[in-house]
Amino acid sequence: MNLLTSFLYYSFFASVILFNGIGTNKILDLKYDKLKSLTYCVKVIISILLSSIIGWLITKGILVPLKISELYPLVCFLIYICIDAFLEALIRLTTGKSAVEFIFSYLVIILSISEGFSVLNVVIINISCLAAFVGIIPFIMAFKKRNSDTKPDILFCRLFLYLALLLLALSVWDVAWLNPEAF
Repeated sequence: MNLLTSFLYYSFFASVILFNGIGTNKILDLKYDKLKSLTYCVKVIISILLSSIIGWLITKGILVPLKISELYPLVCFLIYICIDAFLEALIRLTTGKSAVEFIFSYLVIILSISEGFSVLNVVIINISCLAAFVGIIPFIMAFKKRNSDTKPDILFCRLFLYLALLLLALSVWDVAWLNPEAF
């Protein structure tokens, strides 16, 4: 049950896109042709999962006992760069296409390692962050299609207001809002 609550928490209630802002710039400028590419999606998933698992094991096994856990972002960065470069080279050699992605994957890795308490929990946080990213894409596509005739500056202002409304819609379930002592 704990894993299900972690998945729901990081997918909906504390969505990485809406609450943390991880991937907001990526989702705004996303070319949806990349998401249709199976190699791109598989590369991102594999690099996030492998980097998170190895990073968590090194952090909990080496950095925490040595009391230098402040270095985990650097360790995660080095691990992610090695895995990502290997997978990118493999994809370029086999398909001739590029599948470059950095900032969203790295921030998801940092979030999952800092908030995960076991390897399985780290994997669940990673999967829920990816599910939150994929889950908001239809909303953004519908918004962009509906506002295709507006100028880019106005589009981004409206889009951030739309994301704020989505954030409020996901936060309304909270009982603290209904507490009469809050006012």
